[in-house]
Amino acid sequence: MDDTLAAPMPLAAVLLVLGAAVVHSSWNLLLKREGGRPELLLGALVVGAVAGMPFLFSYPLAEIPLEGWALVLASAIFETGYMLALSSAYRVGDLSLVYPVARGTAPIIVVPLAALLLGERVSTQGLLGVLLVVAGIFASHVPALGTLATTREARQAVGFAALTGLMTAGYSLVNKVGVSVVPVPVYAVAVFATNAVFLTIILRLRGMVLVGRDTRWRATATIGVLMMTSYVAIMWAMSMAPVSYVVAAREVSIVVGAALGAVTLRERHPASRVAGAAVIFAGLAVIALAR
Repeated sequence: MDDTLAAPMPLAAVLLVLGAAVVHSSWNLLLKREGGRPELLLGALVVGAVAGMPFLFSYPLAEIPLEGWALVLASAIFETGYMLALSSAYRVGDLSLVYPVARGTAPIIVVPLAALLLGERVSTQGLLGVLLVVAGIFASHVPALGTLATTREARQAVGFAALTGLMTAGYSLVNKVGVSVVPVPVYAVAVFATNAVFLTIILRLRGMVLVGRDTRWRATATIGVLMMTSYVAIMWAMSMAPVSYVVAAREVSIVVGAALGAVTLRERHPASRVAGAAVIFAGLAVIALAR
């Protein structure tokens, strides 16, 4: 791609990102409440893929070009890694610790790689917005980071969360290209379905029971619909705006996730997170107004 200055983030993309942030943090809350079980994520992927299948009447999978399938495959690999790392993180850590680290790692990785691989160059104002988002994430979790030296579970949770962020960066970069080759809803269905196949294979190799008496069908269906909704919203935003801006702006979901964790799960909500939330919102505003 041309090494040109990234275009401003349209209002429609900002609204899509904000809506996706609320939906994404909501299904993460449900996943945490269900113990972060990977088999639940598998069921949610299947539900999401089925929910999106009506789009295939207007654009059949057979019409996806070879390049499109290569991008779907690459995205599904990254997203399978994301699912496994995220479920592992939630089994040992609080939502208010795991979610910010998982979401906050991606912008740090995406901005330089988008410039190197996709030719995106963010404006000075846009870069300031990204830095504010990252600074807000760090500021809101300075107290939590102090527990890493003494708590094994916290170290494990942060390690899995950071791996989740790395996988997020990978699939975000792939998806930015993917939505330019395949229509957004069809691309989403193809990725979800392929991801479900990969995750099924891995869980079966682990000897896990995928469906049993304790399967929570309502939670699975709810998470699946929310997952597909937030995914499609972000893909549409990526088709309108630079991936560097979208990945950073979507981290406003950290604020929503931390608030949900504090209110519904009774997790600690120190004053530093309030200050960090304000900085994250300021970063989002700067990104939205960047030229």
